[in-house]
Amino acid sequence: MDPRAQQIRASGMSFSMLSGAFRFLGWLNGVAALILVGFSLGVVGGDIAAPDLQIPLALLLAGLLATCLGLLFAYLAQVSLLRQGYNGHLTRGHWPAQLLAMLCYLFSALAFCAACWLAAGQAVSDPPQMTSYAKR
Repeated sequence: MDPRAQQIRASGMSFSMLSGAFRFLGWLNGVAALILVGFSLGVVGGDIAAPDLQIPLALLLAGLLATCLGLLFAYLAQVSLLRQGYNGHLTRGHWPAQLLAMLCYLFSALAFCAACWLAAGQAVSDPPQMTSYAKR
């Protein structure tokens, strides 16, 4: 057995935990986007008039896309680390991919928070329309 195998495996463990965080954030953005689409189409809460939810939905979908890109960059950083371990020459070549993965994670979390904030604000800012009947 290669004596560096333990070190090589250990260098890739941090990115396996990062993929779990990305998976959770992807589920949050995806399920919230499905709920907003269902609410807008009247599938969920059909008795309530749906406010304009285009901006929150766009933010949730952008967050889902950022999650997918973050997973791609995390994978590239892990492959770079594993390749460095096999070569025996450790460099900082994985840092750009790791930094991009962290930025994508941060953007995805902020997009989820902003979408929730805007969706809740949209529901509060639209007062119910009161119908008034004029007497003849």
